[in-house]
Amino acid sequence: MKSILRFLCFYTLIFLRAASVLAQNLQTSQGNPINNFYVFTEGGAAYMPSIQFKDVSGSGFVEGVSFSGSISNQIYSTELGYDGIVGLGYNFNKNLAFEIEGGFISNKITNYQMDISGTIDGISGSVTGANFQLQNASIQQFPICFNMVVMNPGLRIRPMFGFGMGACPTRMDLGSYRLDATSIGAGIYDINLGSYSACPFLIKLKAGIGYSLSQNLDIGLRGYANILAGADYGAAGQADVYTVVGVNLNLTGRF
Repeated sequence: MKSILRFLCFYTLIFLRAASVLAQNLQTSQGNPINNFYVFTEGGAAYMPSIQFKDVSGSGFVEGVSFSGSISNQIYSTELGYDGIVGLGYNFNKNLAFEIEGGFISNKITNYQMDISGTIDGISGSVTGANFQLQNASIQQFPICFNMVVMNPGLRIRPMFGFGMGACPTRMDLGSYRLDATSIGAGIYDINLGSYSACPFLIKLKAGIGYSLSQNLDIGLRGYANILAGADYGAAGQADVYTVVGVNLNLTGRF
């Protein structure tokens, strides 16, 4: 993870420095008209803050004994991951464009923690901060969205801002948990926790800056924030609103 952060910081500084120097010569491109249709691709680092799931509770009555229980503060922690995006856009005029894009985001899930409380026939107990280290767990997202973008392709230095909406088919593979029961005379067991799917609603915010290499080709640096809501992972539960943020290198070509 440290190597990814160093890579990201190094190239971010290079792009920002280049933008500040080139901005001194900001000018409108000359020559043939710039093509309205364009394709773009991005790739870089994606960070997903911890995902918190909604609380669950239940109660019942069996053979004269009442019981109730709840699980709260369910949090899945992730590591820095990576992403890739491809898209197609069209400039309606010199300031406004429409885009459709699809991508892939992958993050490793490292652990799961929760609080547990319960009552059996009037006797209560609880466990706070129960923590489970997960093995081979990950979350893969496939965001698809439609964007409105403010961008002037006639400039040599091309700032851009965008807003989009769509859906994000997601697969969460919880891998396995290693249960060590040797302290009570049993063995070590790997418990498979299964895979779960959801398709949350997606709101995307993005911004960046590009530099024109030629009339219809530019490179740039872009950042984004995906806000996801309504993720129902079935037996794994329902997630609260969560986000993914990323910083990508960008290449755009017009045709």
